[in-house]
Amino acid sequence: MMHLFRFEGGLTPLEGQPPEQWSGLLAVLSPAELETASYPKELTPPASQPDPHENRCCRLTADKSAITGRIRLPNRDKQPRRQLAFVWSGSNVLLIDGDGLGMACIDHILKMRPHHADGADNFLADLFLTLIRDDLTEIQQMENRLTRLEQEVLEDQVGHFLHQMSVLRKELNRCDCFYAQLDDFAAALREEAGDLFDTVSAARLDYFQRKVDTLQGETERLRDYASQISSEYQAQVDIMQNRVMKLLTIVTTIFLPLSLMAGWYGMNFSGMPELSWTYGYPAVIIAAVAIAVALVIYFKKKHWF
Repeated sequence: MMHLFRFEGGLTPLEGQPPEQWSGLLAVLSPAELETASYPKELTPPASQPDPHENRCCRLTADKSAITGRIRLPNRDKQPRRQLAFVWSGSNVLLIDGDGLGMACIDHILKMRPHHADGADNFLADLFLTLIRDDLTEIQQMENRLTRLEQEVLEDQVGHFLHQMSVLRKELNRCDCFYAQLDDFAAALREEAGDLFDTVSAARLDYFQRKVDTLQGETERLRDYASQISSEYQAQVDIMQNRVMKLLTIVTTIFLPLSLMAGWYGMNFSGMPELSWTYGYPAVIIAAVAIAVALVIYFKKKHWF
């Protein structure tokens, strides 16, 4: 179902059928309604080209009749990927909302204090700001996940570290790519349609771009933090391996004299006086135990284990 709004000091919902003459209107449609709904021809979005690599989060197209944009939010943790597109022509905007993201943003904009929102330019500035309004909180949540992961590394609880770190790094890479493209999107919009923004909307668009830069900086900081945690994890693994190798070396050192004694008396030379001595066998046992105990005491004093 098409949702209609008029730009009048904000957004005013309209009821009933679309007017014959469109002026200062916002229409929200799903992709399935584009072929059946009635709207001005200049608001018709261009045919979308398939992206085999799906690495384009933001895209802006400007021609003589309209400005078309598409923004695809990156999926984070268990949150599904969401996207919307818009066509801006004259004083009218067509918003293509396939998963409810557009209407959710509009509901938030309706609760905002109007910033002379009497036109499409002001609405789009508010829309862009609304799209990233919770991003700093989500980045802080990712930082909390990294902090918990670092604590697990310090406590030698590294059973699922590689999987969790891989998931977090993928999220951070997607966010960094998204903010880089979103910054370029805002710059391209100012370049292509800077004359269509009034003073207030241009200032809010500048604020949006600064906020995107801040979010990208925070994302890059978390990427560095993740690399630091990975280094700590590798250091912990190396320490654990060194402990194992140290223990094996100590055990080998303790049993080396005993192996020498076993090899020595295993040669069965008939002329060895110990073989004919009544207490020869117990003496060898006592000597072997004494050597092992002496080595253990020595290693204890050296704090080798």
